[in-house]
Amino acid sequence: MGTKKQTTISEGVITFKDLSILHITSPFDFNIAEIVKYHAIIIDFGDEDFMSFMIKKIRSNDHQKTALTPIFVLNMPKTADIYVKTLIDGVLFSLEQIDLIENTIRRIQTKCNDIYVADSISFEAKVINRTFNQLYTRDKKRLEPFPYHKSSIGYVFPELSLHFKDNDETQVFKILDIIEKEDLVTSSFHQRIYTCTSCDSGILNYREVCPKCQSSDSKEEDLVHHFPCAYVGPIKDFKNKLDDDLNCPKCNKHLKHIGVDYDKPSILYTCNSCSHKYQDFNVKAKCLVCLQDNDVESLASKSIKSYETTKKGEDLALNGYLSTSGDLDEMKGTVSYEIFQVMLNYELERLKQNDSTSNIAYIKIANAGEIYSQIGSDRQKVLIAEFIQLLRANLRSSDFITFYNSSTLIMSLNEIPERVANGILGDIKDLVAKLLTQNFKTIDTDIITKVFPLDPELSYKLQLQILLEDSENG
Repeated sequence: MGTKKQTTISEGVITFKDLSILHITSPFDFNIAEIVKYHAIIIDFGDEDFMSFMIKKIRSNDHQKTALTPIFVLNMPKTADIYVKTLIDGVLFSLEQIDLIENTIRRIQTKCNDIYVADSISFEAKVINRTFNQLYTRDKKRLEPFPYHKSSIGYVFPELSLHFKDNDETQVFKILDIIEKEDLVTSSFHQRIYTCTSCDSGILNYREVCPKCQSSDSKEEDLVHHFPCAYVGPIKDFKNKLDDDLNCPKCNKHLKHIGVDYDKPSILYTCNSCSHKYQDFNVKAKCLVCLQDNDVESLASKSIKSYETTKKGEDLALNGYLSTSGDLDEMKGTVSYEIFQVMLNYELERLKQNDSTSNIAYIKIANAGEIYSQIGSDRQKVLIAEFIQLLRANLRSSDFITFYNSSTLIMSLNEIPERVANGILGDIKDLVAKLLTQNFKTIDTDIITKVFPLDPELSYKLQLQILLEDSENG
């Protein structure tokens, strides 16, 4: 059966087999609330600015199904901006090619069904969650920077930057720092940029200015060095009104060959504002956003990097990303991951001097995404706080707890044998299961725990790595 026989078009809706595709032929047809009803969208008009606005509006929508809807463009303009090029799922040249996008639509649908709808605790966590959902459903493993003239930093990461206004894009660096710190991505150097010391904008006007009055209004002329008599002066001193010959004002000799009897070692600048003469100018960088005039030496240097998702980052989309480590560091009864590492290192040094046994362990709620997806962010905080309170009640004050992520906690169980540590962790596992069952009667809890005895001969980093790899594979 041909594509034409399987396709019908009626009132802006294309039906192909069991797929309903919204066909937008005018900016006036755009109603974002209607998009959730369709399997895909085809944009078919030439207003490039509105096309970019529409795509960013869809991709940043709070409703996950809307944000991840497959988008195709019919006859995309060659001058379409980077957001259009990177955030769409394909280009059509005719509506008769609908069959060519069927597999793409169904593949994205399948990927979307894999992920949990997570209500993140903070704005940062919400943006990270949406960004990784977009990458996962499009089989992308890289978050790449692209030069963009409308960006306040000169670059955009389309899947991430779309969540920020143009004048707020410096917050993109904050998100990138978080995902790299939390091992959701690995990075590689791409480019270095310099930004304003006042507002972090990269839109700067570089000017050579007078060192005395800072004016950029100046004229320049060559300095001439006459070898035989060693006279040095501006070229105007060597010129005459009759012809183009150069004659030395000191010895009156005619200058014939540059490099033989004279050279031009430098340039002399004369400021048109204050008449100051100088050879070495200052360089200023005026911010075109806040108008701060920066010395180039004081500009903030930032590295633009390319990022590749890790296994932990890929799992994020499947389990949901509820909170950053910064959100979790604020939980009473826990320490930050950095502090936990320091304390673990101290404990290993202590074990080298003492004949005793200590352990590290993790407890992981494997189906945390399924659980958290059923409650709002406020209730998530309450549940996590109850979880921590339960652990603290069953651990000694000398044992430390830290979050690895919103589904996994790491703890130290010091100065007890591995057998005792396993018993304590088993009791905690039963109590956590009871807590979750009371709150989520229709969900089967899936809790994984494991104890690792500390080896004083191995580094704390290696032992943490072994524990975390086990938790991620568990």
